[in-house]
Amino acid sequence: MAPPNQVNSPSRVMMKDSLSKISWVVVVSCLLLNALCFPALAQEKEIDRPLVASGTSPMLERDSADARKLALEEALRAAVEQSLGWLLPAQRIVRYYPLLLNRILKEPMSYIQDYQIIHEGVIFGLYRVTVQTTLYTEGLTRDLSRLGLFLAASERPRVTILVAERTDAEEQWRWWWQLESDGREQVLFSQTLADLLSAHGLVPLDPKLIQERLPEDQSFQEPLLGDAQGAALAGAFGGDVAVLGQVTYRPTGTEGAGMVSGSLRAVRVASGDMLARVSGTVQVQPSSEHAGTDYGFAALAERLTPHLVDGVLAPYVAVSQVPKEISVLVEGVRSYGDLLLIKEYLQAATEVKEIRQIKLKGDLGSFALVLSGNLDDLEKGLEGHDFGNFLTSAELTTENLITLTILSKR
Repeated sequence: MAPPNQVNSPSRVMMKDSLSKISWVVVVSCLLLNALCFPALAQEKEIDRPLVASGTSPMLERDSADARKLALEEALRAAVEQSLGWLLPAQRIVRYYPLLLNRILKEPMSYIQDYQIIHEGVIFGLYRVTVQTTLYTEGLTRDLSRLGLFLAASERPRVTILVAERTDAEEQWRWWWQLESDGREQVLFSQTLADLLSAHGLVPLDPKLIQERLPEDQSFQEPLLGDAQGAALAGAFGGDVAVLGQVTYRPTGTEGAGMVSGSLRAVRVASGDMLARVSGTVQVQPSSEHAGTDYGFAALAERLTPHLVDGVLAPYVAVSQVPKEISVLVEGVRSYGDLLLIKEYLQAATEVKEIRQIKLKGDLGSFALVLSGNLDDLEKGLEGHDFGNFLTSAELTTENLITLTILSKR
């Protein structure tokens, strides 16, 4: 039976707030626990197995049907969160949790293949639903890859923001890479864009470094740069991508009402290729508490950033090797010292991200590796390699296994 409607009392409002805060803390804590307790990169069999997850929703003033629906949604989201703990390192989940929340966890049903409710009921005023689910692992991995969440820190593109802005169509352009800049507080859009790009996995360059290295050539000190100019300037600062464009606020009435519009384009420094082109317009309402302080620049940046980031990340994601677990089987091992010599080589190999396990049984040894590079390159490096005490031959037995044979040194 649904509880009768009641007028909100201060104590009930505080209870709602407390439950909301507790739920958020529990979600993040569980996600971290999963990520810390299990390997960051799981084999498919671990991810594809049925997952059990629970969700709750306070009854309070909603009827049992509404509470049940919300609890079920939370349970399905928790199942997807469990799989994130298998796929991503804990620190990366924490760093990009807002991005995961908005682009992955917002629609958990996109990754649910099937589910079965195994228990439900009301406990201490909370409707609790426990489900067993199976996920579309391939789709989840694909979307995480598109967001650049498998990219290592060294693989993330460095972005030089060269966007001019003004708060009135009659004013001159302002840009924060100019010499004797008026101050970062007057380039609100670039500040917000830099923060959003960072949250989405890109690496915006510090404007202070740019101001210190700005070439004296006057052609680089124009507010509206062409693609070639922008790419050359970004390259001089050590950037991989130049984000160019302009944004303008136009007042349309009194008390801060207006319109902010802009267009941005991302150009790859090395090739000059256009990676993305986005534009948009946002109405600024006089009732907005930020109308007089950010001119709608933050709202425009939030609208443009996802499309801009998707275009910038695409070529980097395409060439990145998604880390996976492989095995190296070693035949003809004479002592554990042989494995240690091979281990030293593997630790120094650029293709190897992590050595998980070393085993020796009789004359047969093995390594469990996390590979972030090309398996063929690792095989070529091990083929005919001189370890001082012995040579090795290598064969790519399957897509996840290299068989290494220890030979006598010639």
